Amino acid sequence: MKNNKRRQILLGAGSLSALGVPAVFAQQFPSRPIKIIVPASPGTAIDATARFFTEPLSKRLNTPVLVDNRSGAGGLIGYTGAANSPADGYTIILTGIPLYLLPLSDERAAPYDPIKDFAPVARVLRVPLAVVVSNESPYQSLPQLIDAMKKNPDLVTYSSQGIGSTAHLCSVVLNDASATKGKHISYKATSSAITDVAAARIDFTCQTPAGVLPLLQAKKLRVLAVTGSSRWEAMPDIPTAAETGLKDFEVSSQLDFMAPTNTPASVLELLSNEICSIARTEQFKDFCNKQIMTVEVVGHKELLPEMVRENVRWKRIVELSRGV
Repeated sequence: MKNNKRRQILLGAGSLSALGVPAVFAQQFPSRPIKIIVPASPGTAIDATARFFTEPLSKRLNTPVLVDNRSGAGGLIGYTGAANSPADGYTIILTGIPLYLLPLSDERAAPYDPIKDFAPVARVLRVPLAVVVSNESPYQSLPQLIDAMKKNPDLVTYSSQGIGSTAHLCSVVLNDASATKGKHISYKATSSAITDVAAARIDFTCQTPAGVLPLLQAKKLRVLAVTGSSRWEAMPDIPTAAETGLKDFEVSSQLDFMAPTNTPASVLELLSNEICSIARTEQFKDFCNKQIMTVEVVGHKELLPEMVRENVRWKRIVELSRGV
C-alpha cells in the first residue's frame, strides 16, 4: 500500500511538471532572497527604479529582494548574466532599450537573444526623450530646427553618447521623419554630449529628461519638444513632436522586468501581479513624476507581443542608422 501511495504522489507531481509547473516549487516560491539585476551603476535612473521596488516587493512576497548592479559594456554584462541565470524566479532583471540594441550592434555580438532568452514579467514605466538646444540657440521651436536642417544638410550638428545609443537613434529617426540630415557628433560620455550642447558647441541632442534636467533648471538648455505620445506632466507647456507637426516621429524608452526564459508560468504570474500592483500606487506615480517618467503598466501575458514589436522596431531603426 505504501508503494502504491508513493507511486500516485509521484504520478501527480509528474503530471504537473508536464504542464511546466513543478508542484512543490510553485507552492514554496519564494523561499529565499530574490535578486534584481540592474545593468547599470548605482545612482542611475534604472537603478533608482529597481531600488524603489525592493522594499514593497519584499513585504508582499515576505522575502528579501536585493539589487545586484552589473554595469559595463553598455549593459552587456548584466543582460548576459541574467540570460544565463537559473530559470527559477530568484533572478530577474530590469531592462531598457539596450537589451534590443546590443545584439544589433556592428561592434560586438551579444551572446543572448532578447526574445528567446528572456521571459517577460512586467513593464512599469516609459521614458520619452527631449529634443534640447542651448538656451542661447537661435532655434526656438522644433519646426525651426527642422527648417535649418532642410536648408543646410549636414551643417546642423547633433550629439550622442555613441553610435547605436538611444540618443543617436532618436536623432536618426528625427531626420528620417522630417526628411532632413544632420551631422552626428559622437561622444564617449553622456555628460559631454549634453554639456557641449549647453555650451552651444553642438546644435541639439535627444536625451532622457533625467539627463538634462539639471541644466534645464540652470537655464543652460531649452526643450523644443518631447518625443513621447503625450506631454510631460512635470512640464506641461512643452509640446510633443507630433503637436509641432512631425506626426510620424515618436521615440521613447521603457523599463521592463524580465526573467530567464523557461521560468515557471506560476512564478511569472506571481511576480507580475505584485510588481504591477506596486507600479499602480500613488507612491510610484510620484516617484516617476520627479524623474519625469511616465507610469505604464503591462502584465507578463501582454508584454511578450510588446517585446516582439520593440525588437522589430529597433532593428529597423538600427538598419536606418548604418553609416549615419
